[in-house]
Parts: sequence; structure tokens; C-alpha cells
Amino acid sequence: MVATGAHVTGLFADDKKIVGCRIARADGGEEHLACKALVLACNGYGGNPDLVKQHIPEMANAVYHGHAGNRGDAVLWGEQLGAELRHLSGYQGHGSLAFPQQILITWAVMMEGGIQVNASGERFSNEHGGYSEQAVNVLAQPGGFAWNVYDRRIHDFALNFPDYREAFEAGAIRTAPDARALASAISVHPDKLEAALSAVGEMQCGATADPFGRDFTTKAALVAPFYAVKVTGALFHTQGGLVVDETARVLDLDAFPFPNLFATGGAACGVSGPDVSGYLSGNGLLTAIALGYLAGAAAGTSR
Repeated sequence: MVATGAHVTGLFADDKKIVGCRIARADGGEEHLACKALVLACNGYGGNPDLVKQHIPEMANAVYHGHAGNRGDAVLWGEQLGAELRHLSGYQGHGSLAFPQQILITWAVMMEGGIQVNASGERFSNEHGGYSEQAVNVLAQPGGFAWNVYDRRIHDFALNFPDYREAFEAGAIRTAPDARALASAISVHPDKLEAALSAVGEMQCGATADPFGRDFTTKAALVAPFYAVKVTGALFHTQGGLVVDETARVLDLDAFPFPNLFATGGAACGVSGPDVSGYLSGNGLLTAIALGYLAGAAAGTSR
């Protein structure tokens, strides 16, 4: 049976065995459904501001660029059942979400030679430290935003990405013939932006070293005309959750498995560790696909 238009509002357990769930219908009706096995594939808690504030306080005021239905049901049910939870402070962030359009700006803009400046027109970090970690750095700037600054070469390259094209068509991308004109277009201090771009030019030719530790020598120098897009740091999805065994069964506080309760994807503790720096591209898909496969195979044999 497939139940659509139904929201699970609670689980029923007999000792440690899950025997059913309670669902709410859109018309206000409530039903109880029995089950032989239950797979939690309801993602994490990025859409629950209270849980984010509790476990990831640095992201409490960040834009959540995920599904609003990710309310942390698996975490809350796990706590009620006495399940082990781990690395709830782990998450994927992103330091380049167009604001206010909320369109992802590919991090390839940075990797191809672009920079980020704050509201004063100054660089503030090593932009190659990781797009996930950069979310915190961007949010720490005045106003919680930054400007991605780059040139036509990078702009043309970025047009290969659908999200970037969407941002461009939405009017998020600014352009100007030189640094001072760009500073005027994005309302930052012209001398500081000009100095930042001049310093990047010196670092790209190897004349000076970046005080933030970035190697600029592997990409071509930024040249006018320049482009910019206003971005903020965002929370994309949480990485902590229910601890599972090799069959994706949820473990209790004593590391014993619940016989017929499974967790996959963002509902389970992933492999990113306890903070933003542990995230690598694909970590979320890894737990979704691998644990989903394991849970499906094991749940099919549950009695």
C-alpha cells in the first residue's frame, strides 16, 4: 500500500520493535497504520529552526536552501525511542547563494580565479578553503553577505551552469568596465575594491603571497570588465542523525539495533563528522544511496 497526502506524526513501538505509525490527512483525519519494518528516509532537520539553533548555532540566522519539510522528525522520534544520535553539529553549508534571489552560484567561479569581498570591498578569507566552510566566513561579514567578483572569462565559463544562467537572467549579476565602476555598482568603497583587485593581480603573477594562504598562480589574472553577484552563506542540509549498523538498522544508546527500524540519507548520521569542514561533495548522496540499498535489503527480510 502507498499512502499519499499523508504526514507521519508519530511512531508506535512495542519494546524496541516498531509496530506502526500515526498519519494525518490533509482533511484533518488521523489513521494508524501497522508495519513489519519502518525505514526513515525523511532527511535531516534543516527546516526546523529550533533544532538548527540548538545544534548548529552558527547557522541559526542563515538561509536554509532545502525543503521546508525537513523538520527533523527522525531526530525527534529517535530521541523518544532512546536511539543513539551523533554529529548533530555536522552539516553542509555553502558560501555562494545569490541573495536575495536564493540561486546557487557555482563555486567554480572561485576555483577559476574569482574572489569574495565584503560590504567594504575587502577580501576576508581564503576562498579555496571549501565552499561548505565558506558559509560561516560569509555570514560573519557585516550584513551577512559578500560579493563574488570575477571577470568575463569566468562569467562565460559559469554560463555553462544552469543555476548561473538562471541567476544571470534574474538580474543578479552586475557588470562594470573597471574596478571603480564596479565598486559604484555594488556600493562598496572604490579604493578598497581597487586595492583588492590590484593585490590579487600581484599574487597571480607570484610577486606577493596571499595573507590568507590562497595560491593564485594557477589561474589567469582577473581583467576588466568585471562581474559581481551578491551572495550569502546558506545551510544546505544537516549531516548528523541516527546511528546505524552495517544493515542500516538504528542503534540504541547501548549500541544494540532496533530489530525493524532503519535510517537512510539525512535521517542517519553521515560521514561528514561533527562540523562543516568535514563535508565533501556527494556525502549526502552517499548515505542516501548506500544506506537506502542496505535498508531496503534488510527491511525486506524483517518479520
